[in-house]
Amino acid sequence: MKLNGQQLLRATILLFFTIFIFRLHVTGDILKLINPKYETFSQIGASLFLLLFLVQMHRVFTFGAKAEHPPHDHEECHGHHHDHGDQPMNLKKVVSYLVIAFPIVTGMLLPLSSLDASIAKNKGSTLSITSQSQQEESSRDELADTPPPGEVPPGTGQPAGDDNPIDPNIYKNKISKTEYDQLRADILQQTHIEMGETLFSTYYQEIMSNPDQLQGTKVSLSGFVYREEGFSAQQLVIGRFLITHCVADAGLIGFLTEYDQAVNFEDNTWLNVTGTIQLTNYQGSQIPIIEVTEVETIGEPDQPYVYPVNIEVVE
Repeated sequence: MKLNGQQLLRATILLFFTIFIFRLHVTGDILKLINPKYETFSQIGASLFLLLFLVQMHRVFTFGAKAEHPPHDHEECHGHHHDHGDQPMNLKKVVSYLVIAFPIVTGMLLPLSSLDASIAKNKGSTLSITSQSQQEESSRDELADTPPPGEVPPGTGQPAGDDNPIDPNIYKNKISKTEYDQLRADILQQTHIEMGETLFSTYYQEIMSNPDQLQGTKVSLSGFVYREEGFSAQQLVIGRFLITHCVADAGLIGFLTEYDQAVNFEDNTWLNVTGTIQLTNYQGSQIPIIEVTEVETIGEPDQPYVYPVNIEVVE
């Protein structure tokens, strides 16, 4: 019996990839990286890594004559520029293994941090982009009674009343067109909008699209503090990152707020705020602003991101 070190290394890498992905699912951290609708695909990927690990283990040991005389023609392999883990280690191989192992090592040893205000700043001026998108979406809504495919995707939701029940579709990320239309209509009738995590992006889109109709409406939401250049001492943004597919496409959605004690809160501070929706001009565009009346400092939630929903159109 002969132990093949390179085959063992490959098997170890596959095993750690399997453990890493399954650990993300067990801890729930996978939702900080991908949209919940892709959880099943991620689990399938982890299962495939496990299967490849089991297959690879059969190559780690060779027995009897195979250990001394491998049946493969290595001269032919050299002509095809590949090997099967039986050739001596060289610098090129070492670099390749390090590149593959790097995401595992960093993923398992370094804590998974959430996107914050510094990332939002790198993505540019959120409010001006949102304002322009809101105007484009309003124009499209006048032409067709369909959810606008604008800058900000529609969020999770269900028919809602003032009590804001928990959305049963949060992990299915799917809602019928009829339910979605009813949800949008119900939002305009509410006297107090409570922007829970499962409905955050849906409420956000409707408020941005219908600020005139919702002016004076009471609203409560939680998010982290973010500021843009040119803000006054009383202004800040309360926002959340919206993940459409994975963390790479995350975008900040949030509201400009005014509060006389805003200067006391640093960027990335998580707040739960209540106020009323009003209108203001920002960089030449009219956008909704929340005049805050109540503020509570909170810790970062276990799941800081929000997700859109798939609208199922039934013929």
